[in-house]
Amino acid sequence: MSSQATRILLVEDNPGDARLLRETLRDAESLPFELAHAGRLAEAEARLASEACDVVLLDLSLPDAHGLETVRRTLRAAPEVPIIVLTGLDDETLAVQAVQAGAQDYLVKGRVESILLARAIRYAMERKRLERERQRLLESEREARAVAEAAVRARDDVLRVVSHDLGNSLSAVRVTTTLLLRTLPQEGPDGEVRARVENIRQLTEQMQRLRQDLLDVASIEAGRLSVEPDWHAPRDLLEVTREHFSPVAEERGIALRVDVPDGVPQVVADRERVLQVLANLVGNALKFTPAGGRIELKAEPVQEGVRISVADTGPGIAPDHLPHVFDRFWKTRGGNRHGAGLGLAICRGIVEAHGGSIRADSIPGEGSTFSFTLPAAATQQAL
Repeated sequence: MSSQATRILLVEDNPGDARLLRETLRDAESLPFELAHAGRLAEAEARLASEACDVVLLDLSLPDAHGLETVRRTLRAAPEVPIIVLTGLDDETLAVQAVQAGAQDYLVKGRVESILLARAIRYAMERKRLERERQRLLESEREARAVAEAAVRARDDVLRVVSHDLGNSLSAVRVTTTLLLRTLPQEGPDGEVRARVENIRQLTEQMQRLRQDLLDVASIEAGRLSVEPDWHAPRDLLEVTREHFSPVAEERGIALRVDVPDGVPQVVADRERVLQVLANLVGNALKFTPAGGRIELKAEPVQEGVRISVADTGPGIAPDHLPHVFDRFWKTRGGNRHGAGLGLAICRGIVEAHGGSIRADSIPGEGSTFSFTLPAAATQQAL
């Protein structure tokens, strides 16, 4: 026989049926084969344990096994080998159950032609190969996921420890610089020292914000970002944000406006988290809006709930950059680089934790608009 011959194990206790199947295989000239025959399932199990086999032709009614038991025992003996069940005319329901139990196909005795038999064997072997490949991929995916999850857990553990220790150190620096600023005079010989201490304090605050951003990103990636929703008026959220940033906007000659029409319902949201989103968006807008420009904070009812937007008249964002603005560490906008590139990624995580969505729209040279949705409260109370 050819080295490429298909190794077939026929498990059939009826000599007449076994002889007929052997002759049918011989007529299938396109399928070179080597045939081994077992009259009992125990004999087949022994062969499968000691000999290589490409496919099993399995009768469901044997002296030492019957029905689905034959399939289960054969699968235990050779889980990697495809099985084609042989059944009588009145056993097709059982044959279908056998396929559901793990066999690749079934054939009705007395109706098996050579072409059909050869095709069934090839298809069964290919389906089993694909099944093995799929299982291998699933196992590889599970292993990769387990490695990735372990790496994330290790990273989070390190981040928590480092963040805790770093937070304590930064707090100590902040307290010390605050005390120094209270004692150092604004003018005179110590004025330069005071300016340096103030610079240290500002750098400490930046490091604290970066530390919190890293913790937020880790929580978002792990699906552990906590939100405590309550009912809030969008106008109040926007007004608080405007008041916070008004001094900076006035200093830079930028108009900062709030527009909330009548009839906008309350939102169900975590107030501090939403203010964090607005602070990120307005802070970015202030960085990129030139003097004489404007930033508008707006809220309006939409089908999804309430849409809140921050629009600026800055240089805008290039179209090929827009799909990436919410990616972690993405920092390019208008040719400038600010911060660690985590702010917008955190905004997306916070908004999605509320069940909303966030997007960016921009026309280069005209400005950008960042908008996000929040669920509306049950009652459509006008504000």
